[in-house]
Amino acid sequence: MKKFSLSITLLIVMAAFLAFIALGCSRDPGTQAPTSPDVDAGFHPPPPFTPTVVPVVATALPTAAPTPTATSIATVAIAQVQPTVIYADAVTIAYRDDGGFFPKRIDIEPGTTIIFRNDSTEPIWPASNIHPTHAILPEFDANEDIRPGASYAFTFDERGFWRFHNHNNPEEGGLIVVLGGGGGPPPQPLAMTIPDTQFEIPGNVPFDDYVGLFSNDLLMTQYIVRYGPQNTVHLLKEAEGLISVDCHQRAHTLGRIAFEEYGAAAFALSGHECQAGSFHGATEALFAERGTANLEADVAAICSAAENPFFRHQCVHGVGHGLMAWTTYEINDALPFCDRMSTEADKGSCYSGVFMENVVGGLTGVMGHTTEYLRDDDPHFPCDAVESKYVNDCYFYQTSHMLVVFGYDYSKVADACGEAPEYAQLNCYASYGRDVGAATRKNPALAIQYCDYVPVGDYRTVCIQGAAQDRFWEESGADDALAMCAIVDDSQARNGCYKTIIGRARNVFRDEQQFADFCARIDENDRHPCDPTANVP
Repeated sequence: MKKFSLSITLLIVMAAFLAFIALGCSRDPGTQAPTSPDVDAGFHPPPPFTPTVVPVVATALPTAAPTPTATSIATVAIAQVQPTVIYADAVTIAYRDDGGFFPKRIDIEPGTTIIFRNDSTEPIWPASNIHPTHAILPEFDANEDIRPGASYAFTFDERGFWRFHNHNNPEEGGLIVVLGGGGGPPPQPLAMTIPDTQFEIPGNVPFDDYVGLFSNDLLMTQYIVRYGPQNTVHLLKEAEGLISVDCHQRAHTLGRIAFEEYGAAAFALSGHECQAGSFHGATEALFAERGTANLEADVAAICSAAENPFFRHQCVHGVGHGLMAWTTYEINDALPFCDRMSTEADKGSCYSGVFMENVVGGLTGVMGHTTEYLRDDDPHFPCDAVESKYVNDCYFYQTSHMLVVFGYDYSKVADACGEAPEYAQLNCYASYGRDVGAATRKNPALAIQYCDYVPVGDYRTVCIQGAAQDRFWEESGADDALAMCAIVDDSQARNGCYKTIIGRARNVFRDEQQFADFCARIDENDRHPCDPTANVP
């Protein structure tokens, strides 16, 4: 099994990962009410965090210093500009004093050689991200200064979205996109081969190990190998309660390490605790290793172990995370990959992962780039800039960014949802409810207070639903979810609340007796969705 090429950077960016650990997942199609989208736990940024924002600015190619060679490209392509596709054996990117690398982006076939020519008056050092380790594609590295008038050449054989920079001035960089069918055969079909391994059951875990699992990759690897991914993610969940740190983002790291060790089997060996973070991380590792040449077949293989629509959604949602990272946060490149999913439900789950990763930015350090699709003064961007077919899914995560824009003033976020396109407002309020749920764990009365900022009717109902099910990702969340539904006074919202958490209980409790015990705790007047003949997904 090839080791995940990004893993050596994980220790470097661990501090950045821990800044994002208050994360979650996305909506669950398996518990959707007829009139409203369902809501799963989503990204809940801690108040001190403000995402790094890089404005998207169209840049014209200077005409004062034209590139003399025929193989050069006379256009600049950035995030919202159609790139020039080159099929030649060699292409030139020129570096100039008046703006750095030109063009900023080139799309090529595998096997194409790029010549980085220094047309400036200072030495340059072209290299792969991340600065200064160049670990994303380590072989792409000049390893020395390229003097004025000289060149450095590199042949790109691996499919992917490869960002690069000038090591001497890392603010200057560009993007090489390697797609297409050339450069040799695609990877072999992914096989789900479960290892014949009997993992140990953890005994008394030292407190220092609980803490270490959040910061020490070597310790985490040792636990994964000894106890298996599922037991290890369970320990992360236990540690979350002991040290008051959300485990979702750290579970991403667990998933990437598990993929290194077990390949596709990591998806069958792991668990859904920590808001399915380990599945998201394993998917990110999958794309870093295999790209998207076999996208549909790879998704079919890794999600084959999903036991129900809820878990299937989480698997494909993780694919969206991975695609966003693989395209180095080029949202207009990631979303069309989701369009290749086989069903509309899978497409929506994939979109949700792309938009969540855009807001979360949890992989920005590993991928060596930050998103250009967030603005610290705009609560609606990029939802007001993507194609219309993606707008509704975009708003399902946008409130997590709105909270940052409005300094965690929930009333202003609720007002902003009312400014969204009418067809997207239901999803926006559902997203708001998810964020409310994360901010009010063990305090359901406060969750209801925040949902009172939302207009009554369907909008308030989806807010209550989101706040309830965000509490109920695993068995341990049942008490909090039940406590919230019990104090909802509005009949429509109360019915929606119980329908949501009963549907979730059908997936979370795999034992029929556990499900029956859960239902027995609900007042008879609210228990009807527990009836196996009831129309509850």
